[in-house]
Amino acid sequence: MFPLHTLLLGVIPFLPLLFAYDNHQTHVAVNISQAAYCMNPFSEWDCKTCDTNNDYEKLIDKSGMQVVLGYNHEYGAIFVGYRGSENIQNWISNLQVSKIYPYSDENIALEKGFYNLFQSLKQNVYSVIDNLIDKYKTNQLFITGHSLGAALATINAFDVKYHNEPYQIFTLITFGSPRVGNTAFVDKFSQLAIPCTRVTHYYDVVPHVPENFLDYYHVSQEVWFNEPNSEYTICSDGDNKEDPQCSDACSPTKCTSLSDHLFYMKINMGEGGDCW
Repeated sequence: MFPLHTLLLGVIPFLPLLFAYDNHQTHVAVNISQAAYCMNPFSEWDCKTCDTNNDYEKLIDKSGMQVVLGYNHEYGAIFVGYRGSENIQNWISNLQVSKIYPYSDENIALEKGFYNLFQSLKQNVYSVIDNLIDKYKTNQLFITGHSLGAALATINAFDVKYHNEPYQIFTLITFGSPRVGNTAFVDKFSQLAIPCTRVTHYYDVVPHVPENFLDYYHVSQEVWFNEPNSEYTICSDGDNKEDPQCSDACSPTKCTSLSDHLFYMKINMGEGGDCW
């Protein structure tokens, strides 16, 4: 376990080889995650968070979800951005916590609603990825998402590695992710060496559901931003333990902020966020 670092934005930190946080890359990811909220099948693929380094190729609109896919020229990778729920507050209120055990390793469990929603999108997502691989001649995937979309992005990255799909995970960067699976899932996720940055913001309520006592845990690596998004902390959150100096610092009674959930990297997230 490496020591806690509290770092000012723009400062190049000393980090161990196991994890190197890239603040610029995270900004690219948050723009893709928010862009997934903004676009619709009739748009001209233009929004406030649409990065000029991205070719926005396809929008999947299915099962009440949107997934935006395309190519990022800066990193030479195909991006997959999962939108969160259309009504985040209702989604949090109605979150189900039943588990499903869908893998050959029968100890691995995921939250059933997250898994089933990913499965409803999977065939379409992989079909578009295959087409983009043919066009751009790369199988590197830049996967991201916010809120419910962060859970689906996490499952997507895990699915690619677990089933040895013909893709490479360039990076997985999530924002305000709920806990996705049980301890066996988190352990396997770590064993698969998926490059992951799990960004949290101050007292955001969503990273605290479903609860630990229901055997739900977070994947590493947490990067926690302070309230104004001006400083971040590289957290010590391995071995199925959350860093008490990071997002978990507000437990057990203060992790209730929806406004913190809708504000990441100084971007207003969600349907009513920074679109146009």
